[in-house]
Amino acid sequence: MVISAASGSGWIDDAIAGLDAGNVYVAPGMQGESALTEALTGAVPTDGSIAVVVLPKDAGLDSPYSTYILEKLTDAADQQTVVLAIGNDLMAGSVSIDGAEAMRIANENETAAGGDTQTALVETVQQIAEETPTSPGGGSEGGGADWLLPVVIGGVVVLAAAGTAIGVLARRRRAPKAVTSADPVPAGIRQRVSRLRELRVDYANVPNNPVAAETAAGIDALASHVEQLFVRLDAKAGEDQSVLAEAEYSDKLARLVAALEPDYLLDLLTRPDLWDAPDERVGEVREALAAVTTQIVDNIKQVNARRGLLFQVSLDSLIGRSELRDWERQFKEGAGE
Repeated sequence: MVISAASGSGWIDDAIAGLDAGNVYVAPGMQGESALTEALTGAVPTDGSIAVVVLPKDAGLDSPYSTYILEKLTDAADQQTVVLAIGNDLMAGSVSIDGAEAMRIANENETAAGGDTQTALVETVQQIAEETPTSPGGGSEGGGADWLLPVVIGGVVVLAAAGTAIGVLARRRRAPKAVTSADPVPAGIRQRVSRLRELRVDYANVPNNPVAAETAAGIDALASHVEQLFVRLDAKAGEDQSVLAEAEYSDKLARLVAALEPDYLLDLLTRPDLWDAPDERVGEVREALAAVTTQIVDNIKQVNARRGLLFQVSLDSLIGRSELRDWERQFKEGAGE
């Protein structure tokens, strides 16, 4: 079943309801809605492994970070892979193949299609379907065969008496395709992102502290944006741009991680009475977190527009804190740098 219209409680809720009923959801009012729905219906596998959601550009305006809607859909959908278009911006998430590989496929097809969203979606679905491992098919009851392969000896087919064919019965089975893909996020950056996600939990668990809750949301957004930047650099930009981004954010993220560690900002929020100028220190870290996140979002937009990356954030306020320099050095040493 295909759902191509919805109403009610927001883009995400409508899309989830659509995916509960079928594999294709096109938001109502989309240009070429009927033709797009028909094309996607013909592209998605009939086994229910891949879903496609198409939303207007406005659907992403209020999202806290770029992959927020995709993550919500992937978590809620029964399908193993969700391909999402928000306007002309394609992305994909999957549990059947590597998530970064699914995102790379979507980004590359977005680029190749030159603004033709329907073509980009169809190509993305087809490529992900090819990459998705398939369970071996079962034979018929009693060990039947798909075909009869005669034994040829010296070019002559030998037949046994009573009309019994002498042959080898074989089943054709499609072996699962190995999925191999390199993480587009450099190893050092990946370590920093992993630590950020661990710290997010610490801040989210602080009771009755709005600043801690806001910080948790900010950390989550930053980690997601960092991944998106390097995924898109890998798909759309040259290696030199990825190297520049790695050099830029290796130090900045390490500095932020040091500032967000439990013995600094978290301690400032829970025991401000034990610190000199606690409000000033808290403000410095929050400002740095917001500034780096804003710059990364700007960098993502530059990648999408095929422009060179620009870096303007310095984090001077954090550099001036000697204790943070020590913790930053300890983090790098712990990461083997």
